[in-house]
Amino acid sequence: MKYCILDTSDKEISEKMVSLGYQCVNVIPSDRVSPPICRHSDVLYKKLKSDTIIASACQKDNFKQIERLGYKIIVNDDLKPGYKTESYLNYIFNNKYLIYNSKTAQKPPAKFLENITEIKINQGYTGCSTITVNENAYITDDQGIYKTLKNNEIDCLLIPKGEIVLDGYNYGFIGGASVKLNNKEILFFGDFADNNIKQMIINFLLKYNMNALFIENKKLTDVGSAIIL
Repeated sequence: MKYCILDTSDKEISEKMVSLGYQCVNVIPSDRVSPPICRHSDVLYKKLKSDTIIASACQKDNFKQIERLGYKIIVNDDLKPGYKTESYLNYIFNNKYLIYNSKTAQKPPAKFLENITEIKINQGYTGCSTITVNENAYITDDQGIYKTLKNNEIDCLLIPKGEIVLDGYNYGFIGGASVKLNNKEILFFGDFADNNIKQMIINFLLKYNMNALFIENKKLTDVGSAIIL
């Protein structure tokens, strides 16, 4: 059985994950972040390594289940509603890079940062705004992230904002409206109305031998991505 941490309140998305073989650990609604993102895994959790997750203290009722799956949990008790204080865990972290806003993100513990290159950007909602295709390739809807990655000779596709639904805001973000399932597939939580954007993404992923999966007949929706366990 495969597992993920997901806001299961959107039944079409949770049912799609179940159909792909995932059992969902439901994100617990939190008052530590703004109401529209109170169930978003990408602000309440950060997977560091294959055995370590940072989780907001408000998710404590999920800790035993996550620990039974083999994870160590680092508890974060600092999140508060508001851009600067709810985006502490919303950065990109992999085996090569830490991509983050140094004014808003709380960096991982030092032991995780050995041989990691730090790239500073101005967007606090870094994770929300970006899909990690692999360590050397990204998709973003944020121009600042795009320019910084390109300046660091990292491949990046920039797509327009505005098509993604996020109740409570004018629009959602591409990172929150998708999840990298594995090294071969990225699932988008809905479908693109603009076929040109969709084709740009499909072509970009094909460069890296990856496929795009879509939930047809659904507007692309930002539910805070998912944490694949």
